Amino acid sequence: MAGENEALQGFGLTANEARLYLLLLKGGKAKATDLAARSGMHRRVVYDTLAQLAKKGMVGQASVGGVLTFTPSPPSSLLSFLDEKRDAMEQALPSLSRAFESETATSASVMHGRQGVKTVLEDILALRADYCVYYGAMQIYDILPKFMSIFNEKKNSLGIKSRQILLDSPLVRERAGKVPLSEAKFIDPSAPSPGIWWTYADRLALILWHEEPTVILIKDEHLAKTFRQTFDRLFDEKTRVYRGDSGMRAILEETLNHKETLYIGAAGQASERYDDYLRKSYMPRAVKKGHRWMLLANRQILKKPASRYPISTVRLLPKDWDYSSNVVWIYGNCVTNVVWLEEPVAFVVEDKHVADAYRHYFWLMWKTAGKK
Repeated sequence: MAGENEALQGFGLTANEARLYLLLLKGGKAKATDLAARSGMHRRVVYDTLAQLAKKGMVGQASVGGVLTFTPSPPSSLLSFLDEKRDAMEQALPSLSRAFESETATSASVMHGRQGVKTVLEDILALRADYCVYYGAMQIYDILPKFMSIFNEKKNSLGIKSRQILLDSPLVRERAGKVPLSEAKFIDPSAPSPGIWWTYADRLALILWHEEPTVILIKDEHLAKTFRQTFDRLFDEKTRVYRGDSGMRAILEETLNHKETLYIGAAGQASERYDDYLRKSYMPRAVKKGHRWMLLANRQILKKPASRYPISTVRLLPKDWDYSSNVVWIYGNCVTNVVWLEEPVAFVVEDKHVADAYRHYFWLMWKTAGKK
């Protein structure tokens, strides 16, 4: 009962209200004198508390044989009570926000736990502010799945737009695609970090995703503007760098969003390193989508699994074409230069004109290359 009492107080009931409501809920209808005896509260306090519960719609009363008895409302009435409190708060928010915004001095607060993250999201909704997220991996959907569903519905209804620069992975891309009124760009996932930042209105929120998140919320117009300008520059960048095996897999996953990948100088390096992933995960999805690989390849590819994949079409470069660790991938509006070092690195350029030029160059070479 102690835990239930605390939960009811968490909903906004006083200790006395929670105590009497639980007694009624578990004992059915009762007279005030009985409740006074069972609770140890003075009868006058019992009457006053019951009147407060009645105003909240949580207790009903009736006169039976001239004796006043009280009955509990269903626990679901708590939800109506919470809705009323929320409605009242939303009506008061504009004037409260004006009072807060009138304070021009910089302010900062540190919040711990999930409630701190909720505070940022509620603040965005209250201000109806477009926002930017940098370096996230959509961890918030693991921490607050139900809350994010509600947030996105309200975000959409209020017309709040967002832009996000996120660590590249299939799960992140899937989640990002479900966020309404949002644009997302993706960056190298090889160096994940628990720290991300959000900026909106004149706020900067720094979030550390530990087991219990920590939020540092700073209200400063100039600082928020600086971070937004930095975000704008990064969001508009046409080049990015991916490193390591996780980076290469992220690029391979991205190619599946396009009808084909063209390779210049391929030698089967990816299939040599990631054959298990390619055969068991990538290839079934590629075949289903009708994706194809067109490989202008060094002759070394004939010894590698890439030449035997069901989506591969291979044409060979001249015999005197020296092997190079650098391979050009062309897909969508992207041209990616992959350098197969011990730790591979890829330089991605996203530009339609550049991609079209490389694509034209590829097909000119394809016509003159030798068939496998």
